[in-house]
Amino acid sequence: MPYTETWDETKPAGGRNVNLGDNDIREFKSAVRERLATDHHFVADETGKTNIGLHKKVSFYTPLASDPTAETSVFHLYSKDVSDKAELFGTDEDDNNIQLTSGGGIMAESISGVYAAANTAAIATIMSLIYPIGYVITLGVSTNPGTLLGIGTWTAITGTVIVGKAAAGTFNTLDATGGAESVNLSHTHATTIIAGGTEEATAGNGILADKGQHEHSTDSKLSATQSLLQPYIVKYVWQRTA
Repeated sequence: MPYTETWDETKPAGGRNVNLGDNDIREFKSAVRERLATDHHFVADETGKTNIGLHKKVSFYTPLASDPTAETSVFHLYSKDVSDKAELFGTDEDDNNIQLTSGGGIMAESISGVYAAANTAAIATIMSLIYPIGYVITLGVSTNPGTLLGIGTWTAITGTVIVGKAAAGTFNTLDATGGAESVNLSHTHATTIIAGGTEEATAGNGILADKGQHEHSTDSKLSATQSLLQPYIVKYVWQRTA
């Protein structure tokens, strides 16, 4: 809603009668009081505003040396030095002095209801229950989970597919590793044919004239390297180690 009193810096312009000065003074005092109670903001020749109560910036100059005195139905917002650094504080009507900022961040433990827990230590405890040591997480971004979640030491698991632990067999040992991306299947077969006495040695449909011992090598027709990769998708995998 607009102000009830207009504000015009151009008057009096010097040509008004002296006896009108008291009216101008009363108008001025009323306009100043109204603006101080709402915007703390003055512009020239202002006839009204629709954004009453909005501020472009609120600055607390010269931090208070001590907390203000509590007042009924009043909440005091102010700054006060903490270790030679101005921090934001509030004092309610019950004289509770609340520190709202600390070291460039919100003082969450001072703000009831911001989180389910009342302080950051409790939040860290809850996060540790959700993500205990040994927890494995898969992410689509490279950021370390310690940064994302704010807890723990995380170690990247790279180049390895995870398989569930079995009661017996190859996968029965926790954190065991093995396997390969590919295997070389190239090989040869050695065939020995022995003929003795009066019998003839034969191989397939051919008859060997020599009745002595013969060795034949057969090369594999398979390609040298075969892929063992299953269909896959690559993500960042981390395990909490501390």
